Amino acid sequence: MAVSSLGYIVVEATDLDRWRSFAVDFLGMMEAASPNPDVALFRIDDRPYRFWIQKGDQDRFIAPGWEFADKASFDAAVAALEAAGRPVERVDVLEARARQTYEIVRSTDPDGHAFEIYHGRFVDYAPFSSKAGTSGFVTGDNGDLGMGHVVLTAPSFTTVHEFYKNVLGFRDTDLGRFYLQGGGREDPGVGFAFMHAQNGRHHSLALGEMPESPNGAVHIMLEVANLADVGRAYDRALKSKGAIPISATLGQHVNDKMVSFYVQTPGGFDLEYGWNGLAIDPQTWVPTTSMAVSAWGHKWAWEAED
Repeated sequence: MAVSSLGYIVVEATDLDRWRSFAVDFLGMMEAASPNPDVALFRIDDRPYRFWIQKGDQDRFIAPGWEFADKASFDAAVAALEAAGRPVERVDVLEARARQTYEIVRSTDPDGHAFEIYHGRFVDYAPFSSKAGTSGFVTGDNGDLGMGHVVLTAPSFTTVHEFYKNVLGFRDTDLGRFYLQGGGREDPGVGFAFMHAQNGRHHSLALGEMPESPNGAVHIMLEVANLADVGRAYDRALKSKGAIPISATLGQHVNDKMVSFYVQTPGGFDLEYGWNGLAIDPQTWVPTTSMAVSAWGHKWAWEAED
């Protein structure tokens, strides 16, 4: 029993049109037909949607949707949540159908981050098309890599890390500890856990030993098919003259080799837009410990202010 991939994300938004512009014109996603005028849906592959953006009173990340391969593994995960004392809210069948799944259960991790688990692989056979000219997004054969990854804060780092391993079946890919005070005897460092699901993406989930994020998540990641897609999107961000705030410049990460940059979404959390992430074998991978975040680049906006 283990999560197979990151299937979708759920976001609350005060302005759906702002998200439409961000998703379609900037990111290069494709808007999909929605069952509700207060919900905007966006595609990156043959799934009916990967972004579920719902009208609300706040701008924030609500939850990742973790996909399970079949009902048996889904039921085992529900039982594991119950055994761990976590809340289990079974979504009504009509809502699950509207969400293009067979079943959904909502719960929270020990630090209170909401998430959904589901099963049922629905496919939209209408060809993906990008108005912005994005050549494509990397989600794997039959979508098995999932939509990308999500990074969450974990103030109760050890407890939350163990929860995702022991209850939802994630496995460690890279365990970083970064020392911000020079690494002396009194410097505890900041822990990071990059964790893979049952697929070849380097990590579908990452946890940072940091205070809770006010916007529900640190960042999410989308991977595009070509380096030129990254470059053109970076140009679009630069030409927006601050309408699409760049959070971090172009760079390459050490652990997953992703060449990427970061922007702030309309939800307040960041989005990493990247290319050429490292593929792993989830069955044989031995966890690494990275000594740095990036090999080059990734200068953050707050660093530019110093």
